[in-house]
Amino acid sequence: SFLSHQPLLFACMRHACKISDAELAAAFQDDEKLVELKPQTSKSGRAFFVTSDQRFILKTLARTEADFLLEHLYTYYDHVVRFPHTLLPWHCGLYTLVDKDKGREVILVLEANAFSSQCPIHERYDLKGSVVGRMTPDHLRRGVDPILKDLDLKQRVKLGDTWRGMLLRQLEHDCELLET
Repeated sequence: SFLSHQPLLFACMRHACKISDAELAAAFQDDEKLVELKPQTSKSGRAFFVTSDQRFILKTLARTEADFLLEHLYTYYDHVVRFPHTLLPWHCGLYTLVDKDKGREVILVLEANAFSSQCPIHERYDLKGSVVGRMTPDHLRRGVDPILKDLDLKQRVKLGDTWRGMLLRQLEHDCELLET
């Protein structure tokens, strides 16, 4: 069986993130299957899948993670509406697939892919704001399109005063939400 959690609220969330129902449907109507991502540096043990158009990511969640998301969903939605340039993930849906014969459930969160862009991306970083275990091993850095970590970022990023101010304000707003 298939369960869509809080479908109306997630539809409102997608609307706030400027994602139309048609765009979402198109991402899943392609004859190509979802592509499983194999994040070599992931420690969560979760499975990641990307739609063939690269616009959305599906990630498996533990029941506790899904419960936490649902518990804070209204507050998160309010944050996305008030701060549309949030740097936090854009959650677009939460689903549970249940195989009653095998007694197994899989919980999936649908997110907009932060790396989906029409512009070429030359380096990708998964920044967590920590230094513990936050350097990509050499053998993974040499791979195709590696996702680098905090301590791999060696150069300064020059944004200019206006962009820097906007970024810092958004980070403050996002941190305030995470601290509540």
